[in-house]
Amino acid sequence: MAYPWPLFVALAANFFFFFSFQSLFSVFPLFVTSLGGKAAAIGALQGTFALAAVIFRPIAGWVCDRVGRKTGLIFGSFVFALSMLLYCLIKDLKSLFILRAFHGTGIAFFTTAFAAFLSDIAPPEKRGEIMGLGGIAAPVSLLFAPLLGDFLACGGNFSRLFLSGAGFGALAVILSLSLPETLKRSGQSHNSLSLAQIFVPVILTMAIGVSYGSVITFLPVFLAERAIGPAGFFYSLFSLTLVPTLIFGGRLSDKLGRGRVAIPAAGLVILAMGFIPLSRTRWLLVLSALIYGFGYGALRPTIDALIIDRVFPLARGEALGFNYTGFDLGIGLGSLLLGYLAQGYGYSSVYAASAIVMAVAGAIFLREVSKC
Repeated sequence: MAYPWPLFVALAANFFFFFSFQSLFSVFPLFVTSLGGKAAAIGALQGTFALAAVIFRPIAGWVCDRVGRKTGLIFGSFVFALSMLLYCLIKDLKSLFILRAFHGTGIAFFTTAFAAFLSDIAPPEKRGEIMGLGGIAAPVSLLFAPLLGDFLACGGNFSRLFLSGAGFGALAVILSLSLPETLKRSGQSHNSLSLAQIFVPVILTMAIGVSYGSVITFLPVFLAERAIGPAGFFYSLFSLTLVPTLIFGGRLSDKLGRGRVAIPAAGLVILAMGFIPLSRTRWLLVLSALIYGFGYGALRPTIDALIIDRVFPLARGEALGFNYTGFDLGIGLGSLLLGYLAQGYGYSSVYAASAIVMAVAGAIFLREVSKC
């Protein structure tokens, strides 16, 4: 069966959306310091963005199920394009906090609508595969966008970067406008979402978020402490592993069943978290990055597909919104609590704790699956 044309347009829109987002990754802290902000301000501004995403994801899901997927895509990408333009006008930290909150609503709407859009065009027998395809834009753009951001902002020319990011966001808007609406209301009533249907998968998604938060927040400091080297090579290997695994992991769940893929994938995440504190040389860390990429890449589209399997079509937006809220909360709350743990017991304890959280969530998921 050939892929429908809207899939390719949606994938391109998603790529440009994330390219706009990730071009700020390595430069944004420098922009904050240029306004007089310190380390605490950098963390608070990142937290403001994430908090806005958490708050607005359920709202975005509701809008996608009532108004349409296309509306969420257009609104989210428009917010991103406009936010990047507005960064050019920022002269103080107070204004920047307000803008970061606004910017965060964009990712809540776009990513929730994008997942709901894919769930609508994916036939049940290819649901995991197509959800996996939808995930490849972020790791692919991560390989290039921060490098372009560094180049454009060279010498403190942040406006050039912001205008470029606005351009990528505008491309996402244009592509979103060309997509058909996939929300079909004819003959269907709005079925309310039962959280009991998706509670256990969301718990597993939160645990994945905890592991991901531990990697993006604490790994650079952990590696510096052990003099292993910069964390960039871990992230690059992780991203490269994700691209094929997102596709084939989702496809495998279509063939074998969601549980038969999710449980071994969760085991790989646990194994990777266990290997990181044992790392004394780069080689074991390389192995950890590869294992984590395989586990994470197979687990995310499988859980997305499982949630879509369990809910009515007109509740998909809300269900996916809650699932991604779980991921965001896992990153945010997990990083906060793990920070206190690291302060008292060292950075190795962060990854041991992440493995335990993942093991508990995996056991809860295994128990539920075994009852089915």
